[in-house]
Amino acid sequence: MIEEIRKVINNFDGNIYLYANDCKGTIIKFNENEVIETASCIKLFILIEYYKQILECKKSRNDILTYEYDKHYMENGSGIIQYLDKLELTSRNMAILMIIDSDNIATNIMIEYLGIENINNTIKSLGFKNTILICPKLDFNIYKEIGKTTAKEYGELYIKLLNKEILKPEICEEILEILKNQLHNDLLIRKLPLQDLNEIGEENANIKYIASKSGGLGDKRYGIGNCRNDGGIIATKFGSYIVSIFINNFNDYYWDRDNKAILAGGEIYHIIYENYLNNKGKFIL
Repeated sequence: MIEEIRKVINNFDGNIYLYANDCKGTIIKFNENEVIETASCIKLFILIEYYKQILECKKSRNDILTYEYDKHYMENGSGIIQYLDKLELTSRNMAILMIIDSDNIATNIMIEYLGIENINNTIKSLGFKNTILICPKLDFNIYKEIGKTTAKEYGELYIKLLNKEILKPEICEEILEILKNQLHNDLLIRKLPLQDLNEIGEENANIKYIASKSGGLGDKRYGIGNCRNDGGIIATKFGSYIVSIFINNFNDYYWDRDNKAILAGGEIYHIIYENYLNNKGKFIL
């Protein structure tokens, strides 16, 4: 398997950073400790800070957060709020929009609501020394970076969620339920078998669930470098494994599921997936 993955990485015109853990003692890693752009993957760390403040009774799931066009509007970026003139949501629904549709305006409202220092302090308290939210607002007219992390730290975050080691077990379950509804996971699922994807959650299906959060950047007009990232938990009938992949420094700026980074990353995910299933719940290197 390692040589198959190495071949994909060597044939790709860009950089690939990989961390995968079968949760049984075997780890796959390539450049896993390099500090790289998070793009929207940082939003998962923001979600964790949200639930931390709920547990501390500083915030409530029922707090009302308001989108006001004159205050919050930004052009471009991901999500649907940019097409609205006003919106009122509970804080939980705003957080869900931030994650499952990766809405940038929802993210800005959540950062303002929670505080960037609080978010970064919680990241450090979880032991992630190389992860940070850089911009207090996702505005690419001002900021060219969103955050920094490593493929290993992002993968280890999912291990903590899977093992119920963050906040409280029931909070980890609530976070996972949100991640299972992810709308933007082309990199992760691009080359997985269609039948397996169509049967997710069914009795005797190969895949029980996928819980993930992706991210991507790249715009020549604003001088923003390319990256496509994804990571998450793939729960199968044989158990669960973690995979985290970050790809940057490539030249394909098109935003479609046939982007060269999506195809390369998807091929790596497929290799890992087939290895895990063929070996009944573990990686054989």
